[in-house]
Parts: sequence; structure tokens; C-alpha cells
Amino acid sequence: MRTTTIDTHTNSVEFDFVKGHIAATMTLIHALIDQGVIDREQLDAFFASFIGELPHNRETLGLRLILDQWRQGLKEGEPEEELKGMIFEVISGGQST
Repeated sequence: MRTTTIDTHTNSVEFDFVKGHIAATMTLIHALIDQGVIDREQLDAFFASFIGELPHNRETLGLRLILDQWRQGLKEGEPEEELKGMIFEVISGGQST
């Protein structure tokens, strides 16, 4: 089945919406980590499950890679500034602008 231009635009808008929500969630998680109220192991399990449910296609590849790097950084205690910088990479979907 062929995708029409309208369907492609809708999918793009939906994908942008998803990326925005992921970035907002990442921001909230950083605030919860700063306050010491989040269990990093449960957080990692949640994101592993979430990433596993994202479509495995070319459009989501960059996004999945960024989320995996972010998860790894949280586990290894990477500097907060580097981790927060990944939020903007999520918004762009892992693509250079």
C-alpha cells in the first residue's frame, strides 16, 4: 500500500508530538533525579520497555539511539549537562539540523 502525502504529513506530526513528549519526560526525570526521588533501575527498565515498543524503522533509528545513550549515561553517572543536551537531540529526532 502506498502512503499519500497527507498520511505522511500526519505521521510526521504524530512523530513530532511523540518526540516532544519524550523530551518533556526526560526533563521531568532530570528534575526527579536532582531531588533524589527516583529509582534509577526502575527508570531504566521503563525506558528499555518504551524503546522496545517504538517502531523499528529508519525514522525512529536516531531517536532510539539517543534514548539508549541517555539511558547508558544515567546508569554510568555522566555529567548532567551532557545528559540534558540529549533532550534537544530527541526533539530533532537524532538528525542534524
